[in-house]
Amino acid sequence: MEAWQRIQIGVATSLIVLSIGTGTAFKSKQAKYDADLNKAQVALNQKKRQLSTIQSDNESILLDQKQNSSNQSTSDSVRQVMLNRAINTRAIKVAKALFNYSGSKDYLKRQNKVSVLLSKKATVDPALFPKHDLEQIKGQKIAGDYYSSSITNGLEDSDGNVPVFLKVHYGTYLNDKLIASPTEGFNLTYNTHSGQFTSLKSVGKFAENTEKND
Repeated sequence: MEAWQRIQIGVATSLIVLSIGTGTAFKSKQAKYDADLNKAQVALNQKKRQLSTIQSDNESILLDQKQNSSNQSTSDSVRQVMLNRAINTRAIKVAKALFNYSGSKDYLKRQNKVSVLLSKKATVDPALFPKHDLEQIKGQKIAGDYYSSSITNGLEDSDGNVPVFLKVHYGTYLNDKLIASPTEGFNLTYNTHSGQFTSLKSVGKFAENTEKND
């Protein structure tokens, strides 16, 4: 073998070894970087959860302090905020119970799901749970999807009753295909003494919207 050939082989071997070493070192550094990044992300998520908890606790403390304030207007304002929150939370649960279902069996359970969110003697619009089409629904591949809602409260009367208007946008599906996405309105009554809805009635559907809201 000529001397120049031996030199070329030696250079090539050195380059291969250097390349392998560099690649190994890079992978090692990359692995360490990924591990450090993951550790930092975990720590950041923990801090976010802690901050969220602290903010929630502080907000509750402040609301409680203001609710018990000697200033009547401040106390009434805070009470109204808390009442609105309670109504909104419960109204959204009603909307989801009505319009989130994954099959005919789940659809037929809607009345039970809604009833636990109402008072025992609540008046409910029978049209919400029709009996005549139950046999037709059984076995059908149907589904419902709650999209969004808006809630408006009226003034509380002397008996603690608050009129509530609930507007719900949802989609209905047949054989995995969207067949309708209406917006429907509901009148409810919320009682501040029991913390429950005492009536639920549909007031009809609005013009359809084919786009799903965020």
